[in-house]
Amino acid sequence: MSDFSHILCCISLSENPDEIADYANQIAAKYQARLILVHLTPSSESSPRQTRDDERLAELMDHVCENNRQLFIRYVETHFDGTPIIVFSEGEPEKTLISLTDKYCADLIIIGTSSTRGILGSFINKSSENIIGRSRIPILLIPNELSLECTPEEYL
Repeated sequence: MSDFSHILCCISLSENPDEIADYANQIAAKYQARLILVHLTPSSESSPRQTRDDERLAELMDHVCENNRQLFIRYVETHFDGTPIIVFSEGEPEKTLISLTDKYCADLIIIGTSSTRGILGSFINKSSENIIGRSRIPILLIPNELSLECTPEEYL
């Protein structure tokens, strides 16, 4: 196993960003790796831009996206060590992350995943599964409801 030199970390501020930040910081420090922090948004091609009402909606969506970018930058400034590379990208998560992995020569991906069960959970986790299936490098998945508390059973 080789050391990690470039770690791609995708963070959504709506999920479990603190746990992901903790793991990313610890691993980057241990290996003295460069962090590439990715903030993904849906593709603008899916945004309506046809009529005047749609244009106003698009302007509002652009404003929301810019506010999200600023929140992400502030989050990074307060939760990450050093000077990580910040990447704002849009599109399908699996295709975008795999493309960014190659662009930045990443050798580890850290992402969060939802722990929702049932049909909704399988739909939400599809992106994580697709990334795992397409990735050529190791992936560390951080569950949404991270809990490291465990009482081991006694072994005979």
